[in-house]
Amino acid sequence: MNPPPDIFRVPEPSESFDAEMDDGAVIRVRRHGNPDGPRLVMAHGNGFAIDAYYPFWRLLTERYDLAIYDQRNHGRNPRHDADRHDVPAFVADMDRLVGLIPDRFGPKPTVGVFHSISAVTAIWHALEHGWKWDALALFDPPLIPSPGHRAHEVARTFELGLADWAASRPDRFPDAMALAAGFARSKSLARWVEGGHALMARSITREDPETGEYVLCCPREGESRVYRTNAGLDLCPRLGELRGPLVFISSDPDAPHALAPGKVGRAMKEDHGVEWTPIENTSHLLQIERPDACHAALESFLARQALG
Repeated sequence: MNPPPDIFRVPEPSESFDAEMDDGAVIRVRRHGNPDGPRLVMAHGNGFAIDAYYPFWRLLTERYDLAIYDQRNHGRNPRHDADRHDVPAFVADMDRLVGLIPDRFGPKPTVGVFHSISAVTAIWHALEHGWKWDALALFDPPLIPSPGHRAHEVARTFELGLADWAASRPDRFPDAMALAAGFARSKSLARWVEGGHALMARSITREDPETGEYVLCCPREGESRVYRTNAGLDLCPRLGELRGPLVFISSDPDAPHALAPGKVGRAMKEDHGVEWTPIENTSHLLQIERPDACHAALESFLARQALG
């Protein structure tokens, strides 16, 4: 099989800084886009990297000032203690970054645009540390409804299945394109835009100088721990405590083989009145599957908040 097309090249940022967390972990924050526009702070899902979302966020660079980052032990960040790789650490990191970004790039209206576990992190952060955004746009947060809820079991089972898979996934490859070819063969990833598989593979691996192999940036034991931690969270009953503009932009709960996060998103609209925008014919990586539709949904939300 020929390797997937390698067509996306993420540009270098206009500015960047390395932020040290309370325990010494380093998170590299990069600035892209229009420095005169409203700010969007962006991060990614568990085991991924924000560069892999470039098919989506490149559509925002003309109008918005983007501050993008990888969560600890992901993407461009150096490895840190794998024992501190969990959702509570992500929450603490977010709180520090919310303060550091305006200090380094200047204060301005700021919207958090987060996918998957970073979206759950943003919810937990807002509940524990207060609302620090002008708005939050959360893509397919994998929330776990309370025990007894109609969507609890499907959501919890989904996360625990991912935890088991992550703990034993291959973590070394002869090169990044070997991983990309595996992504391209996966039926569940078939909706990704052309070039998305190669971009993801490059974004989540780095070369081991001792062996020449390519290794996952995110340690698989940490990735597994994050899924397992999330499976035990119970944030849904507290969604009514969030005090700012909020939208869930979700995968299609009615698509064939629909996954839990889209179904839970619809339930949160029904139960808690959360603004919810599903993107037709998408799965969990909707920003890499239908970036144009995700961009349009985000722009619509921002326009309603007078932030577009």
